[in-house]
Amino acid sequence: MKKVLHGKLHKLIPAVLIISLCASGCGEEPAGLTETVIESVESSITDERGITLYYVDGSTVVAMEEKLQPKQPDSVSGCLEEVMNALRLTDGMEFTGYTVGSENAVTLSFSVNESVSREMELLEKAAIVSTVSQIKNLGTITIATVNSEGESKEEELQSGSFYYYDKVIPTGQNNGRITLYIPGEDGKSLEEMTLAITLQLDVSVEEEVVRQLIQRNVFPEGTKLLSVSVTQNVAYVDLSPEFETGCNEWQVASLVDSVSRLPHIKSIQILIDGGKRDEIGGIDTHVPLKYFYPEEDTEE
Repeated sequence: MKKVLHGKLHKLIPAVLIISLCASGCGEEPAGLTETVIESVESSITDERGITLYYVDGSTVVAMEEKLQPKQPDSVSGCLEEVMNALRLTDGMEFTGYTVGSENAVTLSFSVNESVSREMELLEKAAIVSTVSQIKNLGTITIATVNSEGESKEEELQSGSFYYYDKVIPTGQNNGRITLYIPGEDGKSLEEMTLAITLQLDVSVEEEVVRQLIQRNVFPEGTKLLSVSVTQNVAYVDLSPEFETGCNEWQVASLVDSVSRLPHIKSIQILIDGGKRDEIGGIDTHVPLKYFYPEEDTEE
């Protein structure tokens, strides 16, 4: 029997060493879907005192002391253009333009040459998104880059996409802690496990959580992680078909509860080979799931 879960949200306790340095946009939620560009009829600045510009300083992202006061605060596109022209970018990374589409989804384009390290590019993206996300009524933010060899890449990012830790070690890795919920030996409970991890710069904390569960054989044999992305605080976890085959409700709960423990994640949408499934392990999975504890099966 399919179960629809109504579990309560787990109290989100920030992981001990995780600190988000990216300023979270505090404006309104993006407007509904539309086929035309939405221009705000009121100020596009979330903070009427101006917009804080972020830039890369060494191995971190810092804020400029003086705020930017846009000359076109009532226009999303005008405000965006002023912000981008005022940003301080590292040598070798150049802003080449932007587009604003429906629902105010914005794509920012950059050229990046070989002198820009992978770490520096990541930090620059964090600074850019931290700055731009302060524009109210802005939709999704996509950063498109083209390297010196003509290779292009697009990433949809948000302020919560970037996490730094209180100690950066010389190898370019970060230390932190994550909490996993592992099915107990009785098969009818979840046991909490806190781990100290070393996070590579190109691996998100959501991805690392799922990797740790796979390494501990929590999921059906052969399960592979295909991708993890975060949009509007929803983590989209794409797994191989093995996860769907033979998976039970406690394994689904382990995935959902472990990822939703992260302070910036509100719910998890499970995907199989890029698509949604109506049910996995007896759990209704066609919509994002929040922290839950499997309930006993009851007859309707």
